[in-house]
Formats: sequence, C-alpha cells, structure tokens
Amino acid sequence: MNITITGNLGSGKSSVAKILKERGYEYSSTGNIFRQLAMEKGLSVEEFNKQVNEAASRGDHSVDKMIDDTTTRIGEEQDKVVFDSRLAWHFAPKSFKVFIITDIDEASRRVFNDSLRANSESYESQTACRKALINRQKLETVRYKEIYDIDYYDMNNYNLVIESTNASPDEIAQEILDKMEEYQNGSFEKMMELNPSSVKSAENLDANVKSNTIKVSEKGGIFTLIAGRNKLDEAIAQGKKFVAVKVSSSEESGGDSFMNFANMVR
Repeated sequence: MNITITGNLGSGKSSVAKILKERGYEYSSTGNIFRQLAMEKGLSVEEFNKQVNEAASRGDHSVDKMIDDTTTRIGEEQDKVVFDSRLAWHFAPKSFKVFIITDIDEASRRVFNDSLRANSESYESQTACRKALINRQKLETVRYKEIYDIDYYDMNNYNLVIESTNASPDEIAQEILDKMEEYQNGSFEKMMELNPSSVKSAENLDANVKSNTIKVSEKGGIFTLIAGRNKLDEAIAQGKKFVAVKVSSSEESGGDSFMNFANMVR
C-alpha cells in the first residue's frame, strides 16, 4: 500500500518520508517529478522553473496538471510508494493519508535553523520566520482553493493526523507503519494523535471525570484538555510519545493556526 505524507511547514514530513524510504518504500516527491519533467523537455531545472513561473503568472497551470497527473499514475500503477507532496493525498486517494502537525513555535525554530544553512531561504530572526510561515500557509490555502477547490488544511482529509513537536522522525515513521497495518487489517478508525505533553490543562471539572477517550479543544494550535485526564495521565506515566484524541471543538485563532478542525468535531 502507498503512503501519502503531507504536513504543515516545518513539520519534518520530508525527514519522515526519507526514513520510510530506508524501510523499503520507493520515494516520490513533487521535486523529483518536477526534475523528471524538466529532463523530458531537455531543460535544466532552473530553465524549466522559469518557464513554469512565467506561465503561472498568466494563469497557465499546465505544469501543475502534469505533476498531478504523474502523481495519479504512480499511485495507480505502483505499490509501496511514499509520496512527499502537499497534494498527493488528493491525487493518490488509494493510499494511507498522513498529515504531520507541529507547534508553530517549534516549526519556526526548525525552519529558521535550517535557513541559516541554506542559500535559497533566510530570515532575520525566528520571529520573522514565524510570521513568514503563517503568511505562506494563508497563501497556500488560497492557491489550492482557487486551483483545486480543496482545503489542504482540513484535517478530515487524512487517515492519520500526528504531531511531531516532541517526537523524532524515526518514532513518527514507525507509528505511521503501525497505524497503517491496523488500517489494512480493518481495525483502524480515522484518528488524531498528539504528544501527551502538548495537551494543556485547564480549570475544567469535566476533564477529571474518568473517560476512555481524551477530548481536547483547539485554538490557535493549542490543545486544551476537556475530558479524559485519567487516560492522559496514564499515557504520560507510561512515557508514550503519542496518544489518540478527539477534537471536540475548534475556534477561530486569529490566523495563527495551521489547521482546520471544523470537520473533526466529535
């Protein structure tokens, strides 16, 4: 079975996808497909990129379509491929669809530190990086809505939503494989997993009532416990990296959230 991995900026999705490649999956990314199309046209990546940008400025998204069509073909013709792509979940629907989320401050820290070693992208400070990531998220939301009429940040699109804030790429990769096995065996329901340490406590008497389900509310990327403190404490005591939660409400966050949980209300 194929796996499609996407996530918010700075989530570490490419690192996870490359680990899955080491586990025996063929690796496919938008960048790889782009380079393949450039080679087929006898152009360098730089020359092809210039042509694509010029065409896009005129409203011509034919290259986007070529990339999408290639993703669809690979998804239909090949097995055991891991896609590292923003929209592969949409164009390779017969896959285990994963979205990796990360706290915005952790995401900006990662991207800022990477930018110090990069030539193509740099920021004056982590604060500037944080602002840029939020702006890019907004632009992506608009772009994908205009071109494809889809909401890339709607978490209901995915089989597994998993948090990487306090987990390593290796741990996330293994969790994806474990949950995909459950999915293939028919014992898996669409779920969201957070790091237990990321769930914030609140003065909420209902949260202390024993429950088999951890329920949280979300605002601005912050998850607050509203039920199931016993299960959360148990997960923390056992040192678990991931715990399944139900998002019971989602509130407007003033633009700082990378995620839309509107359709995940339980």
